[in-house]
Amino acid sequence: MRKYIVISILLLSGLYSCGQRDNSKTGKAAVESGVKTSTKNDSEQLSPNHYLKGYIYKDTTYASSTGKGITIQNGFPKGGMIKPDGTQYSDLSGKNYGFCVFWTRIINETNNPLVLNIRFPADSMAIFTPPGSYLKLFLPSDTLTYDKLESFNYGLTGIKSFLDINLNKAAKLHKTIDPNEEHIFYVVALSYRAGGTPRAALILKEQELYYRMRIAPHGSGTIPVGQITFKNGVGD
Repeated sequence: MRKYIVISILLLSGLYSCGQRDNSKTGKAAVESGVKTSTKNDSEQLSPNHYLKGYIYKDTTYASSTGKGITIQNGFPKGGMIKPDGTQYSDLSGKNYGFCVFWTRIINETNNPLVLNIRFPADSMAIFTPPGSYLKLFLPSDTLTYDKLESFNYGLTGIKSFLDINLNKAAKLHKTIDPNEEHIFYVVALSYRAGGTPRAALILKEQELYYRMRIAPHGSGTIPVGQITFKNGVGD
């Protein structure tokens, strides 16, 4: 069963969210999800896109020759603080970082299972303009559920201990997504010496996945992070 997200945009100092959504389409028109979910009123049925409307930063469908494709939706961020009391993230050496939580939703509208493989490197990525600045990306294994949607940092908890343990480790995600199913996951970003307005998106080019991160006014960068392939090499 799919899990669907409603995202509240939280404007915070440092690494924070603002601006308008960017609904881009690649190839053919986006495929609407055919599965519906219940509202608080069980008698009313609404599509996931109803809940997501207004909260998607980038929405792209990569269509195949059959007209069916893969949709990748990237949400606006929440962040700036790792606790509601204003605590910001500092590593064990005392370095202070900008912090932000994103989400990505991948929908398989094809007729065959997809295999999602994402790997964020352990090394810091120098993609911003300030001297000595860099980016680190993480993939928390926490599940983003309906009851967490309007929560602080999308309900992600234990952030300090998670980052302390994983600060210098590669992050990996391996997931099979069946036809007409989806997968939603968190992405956590740390920026060093590059605070500002962040935007990020997972992008598909043929089978290759890239993650593009921008922090205004400090520039942007795109890094290769993995692949989406058809299971057993069979297309749709």
